[in-house]
Amino acid sequence: MASKSSSVMGRIVVILTLGVTLGACRHGILISGQGSVTSMTGGRDCASGECRFDIEGRYLETYTATPAAGWLFDAWENCQTPQGNVCNFDIAANVIEEQQGVEVPSAVARFRRPIEPLFRNVNGDFELPDGSATNQLRWLLGELASSNTSLSEINAHFHPDFLAQIPAATIRDEIAAMRAEISDPVIDDLITATPVYTRGIIAQRGQTSGAMFISLNTNYGDGVDDGLITSLSWTPGFFTDGSNVTPEFANANLSSLGQSVRGLATNTAMLVASIENDRCKGIYGHNAQLSYPTGSIFKLWVLGALAEEIRKGRISPSAMVAMKSDEYALGGAINDVAPGTQIPLAQMANLMLGVSDNTATDHIHDLIPRNRLEKILARFNNKNKSDLTPFLSTNEQFHVGFTLTPAKAQAYANGSDSEQRTILTNDIEPLGAVTGFQQNNWDELLESSWSASAFDVCQAYAGLRTYDNRSEAFELLDQAAGADAVLLSLRKRWDRVWQKGGSLATVDGNFVFTLSWLLESDDKGAYVVVIMLNNPDLSPVDHLPAFNIAARVEQIVHDR
Repeated sequence: MASKSSSVMGRIVVILTLGVTLGACRHGILISGQGSVTSMTGGRDCASGECRFDIEGRYLETYTATPAAGWLFDAWENCQTPQGNVCNFDIAANVIEEQQGVEVPSAVARFRRPIEPLFRNVNGDFELPDGSATNQLRWLLGELASSNTSLSEINAHFHPDFLAQIPAATIRDEIAAMRAEISDPVIDDLITATPVYTRGIIAQRGQTSGAMFISLNTNYGDGVDDGLITSLSWTPGFFTDGSNVTPEFANANLSSLGQSVRGLATNTAMLVASIENDRCKGIYGHNAQLSYPTGSIFKLWVLGALAEEIRKGRISPSAMVAMKSDEYALGGAINDVAPGTQIPLAQMANLMLGVSDNTATDHIHDLIPRNRLEKILARFNNKNKSDLTPFLSTNEQFHVGFTLTPAKAQAYANGSDSEQRTILTNDIEPLGAVTGFQQNNWDELLESSWSASAFDVCQAYAGLRTYDNRSEAFELLDQAAGADAVLLSLRKRWDRVWQKGGSLATVDGNFVFTLSWLLESDDKGAYVVVIMLNNPDLSPVDHLPAFNIAARVEQIVHDR
């Protein structure tokens, strides 16, 4: 089988969808991972590698993918009609006969290894990964298990700027108060783990009540005071089975939750979907196909482009990234790091997703040529690609809002793709980092900012899942996308939790606010939850209930 147009030879499913005439004599099955494929007719079974078959007359076949021991079926690629682990083909004889001797890409049965949770939960105690913030949390838990904490210990672990505001003796007393609540601590729920920020629920071993929420920040390191605590807060009175669902939404269904979302802003969208064969399948949707501003959710596509560069061997996952003065951005947690400092790429990616660090984002954006970065939109089946192109860095986007003259900003916001790229090349790129707020082009910032539909966001998660889950590319993206769960108890209920949110704000508050999660377990499947809110008049959206709504949605999909 073959297409008369070489431009659509890449995927048989695309050829069939577009109705392009096919003619061929051979087709195949390709095994990715470990498993086998059986055919309904019995003549086209495939045990490993790639198997190719002669096709004569009507091509009517059903293939069933069966994983090997220790493997799971993941998805079909290049399949005419995928349904779970079954792939169906039905192509008329006259179509088959039109051409001879030409082959199309094989249908791929992709198998994967079971999910390895990002953070191991050992008998109700999450293991902390290495990092400045998590290492300091590990020290703090050790202090709770000890009899007392010395002032010298506090001086060694807290940043001098923090100690200038809160004396070491006061901090010692706070740690003693925490110790009175919990003296044998376990990490019951690890919500966030990044190089500069960690938070979670700490409980007394063996108890379900009397837990506390702890949040801890550190600096990344300025060469002198590396990874010291810059803030610490704790709140008692939590339970180990806590949830962000409030009584208002405790019994709500998806429809009523969608109605609640509608009341939070002028423009709203909500999507609850499953991922099957790399495609998002809607369970509930409200304006889910409409393109709205994403805020920092755009970083999912930057992460995908980085994973693609790693997969193709153009960037090493163990690379070190030198800090560049032109790539420092507003909202960067690592802006105290001196230019020239080398930071591991994996930590840059973790910061980009885990704390939405704009400086880390722009350094990664700078590593990938724009034309290759934009290709990830097609690979992830984004249906609103023009709303994300030219694909700007945060500095470039902020220059539209805060640096360009109002006339130039308006020309960019209203311009065609080619006109925008001309302004980008001639007026924006030479500017380097944003250093101040020279202009107030808020309307133009909103009009030109990264935009996508809730379904596009879902497909970004689906695209990230397609990487081999034992590959170096997947390891890096998993650590980045999984750095922050945001909501309580998610990691205790799902094997994989990825999350990204975003916002745009004036001094009055967020006029754009977005939330998204991928929730996945081997036994339950993969689900995506997206909530998008924005007020075109730049007034603040009522975003706080969105967390409670999302938490109730999680309960519903978990219990399906």
